[in-house]
Amino acid sequence: MARKDPQVSRRKFLAGVAVASGATAVPPAQAATAASTSAAPRRPSALPPTMHVAAAETGTPKELPRIGGVPGSDFMVDVIKTLDIKYLPSNPASSFRAIHESLINYGGNKMPEFLTCAHEESASPWRTATSKSRASR
Repeated sequence: MARKDPQVSRRKFLAGVAVASGATAVPPAQAATAASTSAAPRRPSALPPTMHVAAAETGTPKELPRIGGVPGSDFMVDVIKTLDIKYLPSNPASSFRAIHESLINYGGNKMPEFLTCAHEESASPWRTATSKSRASR
C-alpha cells in the first residue's frame, strides 16, 4: 500500500520518536512487581577481610629481589649534590628504597642529608622553610 504523503515532517518524526522511547522506557506494572520480589538480597558494602588478606596486611613483607649492577639512584645522588640541596626531608617508603639507600650509603648522608619524617605534615614545614630561605637569597 502506497503512502499518500511520502515526506514526514521533522516535528511529527521527533514526536513519534519521543512517544516510542517513552513507551519502551516505562515497564509494565506487573513486570516491575515481579522484578522487585525476585531481587537478590543486598550484600554489605564492605566484607570482612579473609585470613589471607589480614595476614598480608599485618605480616612482614617478603624481601624483594635486588638487581645487580650500579643503581641509577647513585647517579641521582650525584645530580642532587650538584644542585646544592642541603637537606632532604622525606617519609621512608618502599617505593623509593633505592634512592634512600643511595643517599645514606653512597652519598654518606651529607649534602643532602636525608631527614626521616614520621609523617608528611612534619616534612611539609621543612620543605616550605627551605624554599622560602632559598628565595630570599
